[in-house]
Amino acid sequence: MLIKEYNELLSISDNVFSSYNMDIIAYFDIETTGFDKDEDSIILISFGKFNNKIFCIKQYYAETLDDEKNILNSFLIDLKSYSTWCSYNGIAFDEPFIVSRMERHNISLNIPKNHIDLYRSIRPYYKQLGMERCNLKGVERYIGIDRKDQIDGGISVDLYKEFLVTGESKLKEIIMLHNYEDVLNLPKIHEFIFEVENNKNLVRENVITDKQLNYLKNLLKKNNILLNIELEKMSKKAASRTIDQILKGCRDRDELNNIINNSY
Repeated sequence: MLIKEYNELLSISDNVFSSYNMDIIAYFDIETTGFDKDEDSIILISFGKFNNKIFCIKQYYAETLDDEKNILNSFLIDLKSYSTWCSYNGIAFDEPFIVSRMERHNISLNIPKNHIDLYRSIRPYYKQLGMERCNLKGVERYIGIDRKDQIDGGISVDLYKEFLVTGESKLKEIIMLHNYEDVLNLPKIHEFIFEVENNKNLVRENVITDKQLNYLKNLLKKNNILLNIELEKMSKKAASRTIDQILKGCRDRDELNNIINNSY
């Protein structure tokens, strides 16, 4: 296993930094040998955290496939003090992949309770914003981020297979740069989301219906549940899931907020 660490000074506005409590968020991304979480392996994890305004990135690289358990354990040790982690499309891919591989290696499932998925915050608005696509590089281009990295995740799979055969350092550097920039740019996307959320001219796709909104408000009032969010900006899907959970007896505000924030 190879571990590399970097420190970068990121320009994030004080208002955004404090509003999102960015100093207590673990930013992360993974690279894998494929999309099958049961059969493929995690080969690289990049973990970013703020120390004041310095963004510290740590990478855990599997120099052999047998290193997977080691990189998971090392990552989890660094992650243990965090209750919130942040990714781009990580609820659908990164988190379940990590959980599956932890189970495969009999590692205790000790991951953050709260997951901020930046993709799910942008997805309802990207067409109105004029974006061609809502993938990570598409959003980066839209907000003016230029990358040194020129590959995508699919290419990194092929490069890693080649690395296992040749051990060529250049291949490793290309893969690590790709994943490094994936994590390095997450806080800037997080900052952009602050603009999106405070843009009163944007209306999300599939917004909650009036009928859902009135019913949900009545349920919350009846059960003395206070949610610190704008219900009018919820999606139909989030509203349905929230109503369903309350009817099933859920009264946990954090759990309900998590459902709302991570549905799109």
